[in-house]
Amino acid sequence: MRLSLWTLLASSALTLSGTTAAVRNPNSFRPEDIIDRDVVILGGGATGTYAAVQLRRRGHSVALVEQTSRLGGHASTVYLPNGGYVNYGVEGYFNHDITKEFFALLDVDYEPLLPGSWLTKHIDFRTGKRVWPSSDIATTAVSAVLYRAAIEQFDYLAMGAYYFPDKVPEVLLRPFREFVAKHNLQRAVQLIFMFSQNVGNILDTPLLYVIMNFGIPQIHALLEGGYIKPKNGTDVLFNKAAIYIDEANNILYDSTAVQVTRDSAGVQAIVKNAKTGSQKLIRAKKLLVAHPPTLPKLQGFDLRAEETSLFAKWTYKTYYAAAVRSPSLPEGFNLLNTYPENRPGGTPTTPFQWQLEYSGVPGYYMSKMVGETNFTEAEARQLVIDDIKRMSSAGTFEMEAGEEPELVAFISHSPETMMVHVDEVREGFYKKLYGLQGLHSTYYTGYTFCTDYSTVLWNYTASVIDMMGL
Repeated sequence: MRLSLWTLLASSALTLSGTTAAVRNPNSFRPEDIIDRDVVILGGGATGTYAAVQLRRRGHSVALVEQTSRLGGHASTVYLPNGGYVNYGVEGYFNHDITKEFFALLDVDYEPLLPGSWLTKHIDFRTGKRVWPSSDIATTAVSAVLYRAAIEQFDYLAMGAYYFPDKVPEVLLRPFREFVAKHNLQRAVQLIFMFSQNVGNILDTPLLYVIMNFGIPQIHALLEGGYIKPKNGTDVLFNKAAIYIDEANNILYDSTAVQVTRDSAGVQAIVKNAKTGSQKLIRAKKLLVAHPPTLPKLQGFDLRAEETSLFAKWTYKTYYAAAVRSPSLPEGFNLLNTYPENRPGGTPTTPFQWQLEYSGVPGYYMSKMVGETNFTEAEARQLVIDDIKRMSSAGTFEMEAGEEPELVAFISHSPETMMVHVDEVREGFYKKLYGLQGLHSTYYTGYTFCTDYSTVLWNYTASVIDMMGL
């Protein structure tokens, strides 16, 4: 059996922290510290929040457990002193019925998502120097249509989930560069990378994971429906969702599940607040895991062998997002990190800052940083600063004396782009993974089970709620 870093992390964490020893006996809880619900949800990101709202809409009781002090996960907004704002995490959502119905339910006004700028400067962030673009936008747009035609053969992936035929086509397990060459998609690589930069080194990534990040649902949205965003920031959506869920009674912020026992009759979860140390006992008919089911995140679970063997096989990328202030950066331009020698497409290789995307607010930019498993938050922060300073040193633009780029806001989206070795895919990993749905009253949603795009995830989450049979 292939064991990953997760196994070592989980076992060492249990040994060092003594987590299990600190958990109370379920019989010791006072009545006021016991919560009875239809469903307990672990994770208050896009999928966990959507699930809680939909379950409440259907008349079911929920307890939503979120490890931070806010809902939204990868969706993050920073509000600026001048009254503006920057969505530096998730920027928008598919202009689809499922999105608009969710917005309407929560009384969220929306508007089209438009770029802060249509203008791009191509810069090799390693040197800070301007370089030539790898393709022009007209041919890229045409190639996007060709890309859709090339991937429509994989129509079983159209729902954004890993629903394969019994034998996974070998082409999906081969490096993306081979698919690009076969279908003459060289001029589309940069566009595809725009929506799937989280895979890291895209040309060497199996085609499967590129399609899961920019596949049939994503390209349909791009070419046919476009994107929308909540007015006044994505935080508005999740703030209103918290009100709908009734956060005072149904959301446990700053909390994690430290012990979970499950059987066919239901679930018991002991939840600990990281700030106060207080513990609650949640008793529920069903459990919905809405965060990545990695072994470190599932400490204290009564995992069975079939669960542990699957969850130990994940590999992942680290992914960070930031809002950056640097008044000397070229006003009204997106600065795209381009490696001229990495053909086709000129895409950067890990670790990298994908681009400095102009936010539309003068002086403010959004940034995404991608690395391998060992790429730390401190390294990601420093990379942003160093990249900007290299551009100034190279004469691409001139920073004023004493000026320092400022990270106005920063968030980690790690672990991101959960993958397994192609041998595991051949051997039926995803069929086994979906086979866990409903086992021991436990269900799963999130980007380990579906593409990491909110609208598609919401659609998948609705199907998981249906499976519960409440």
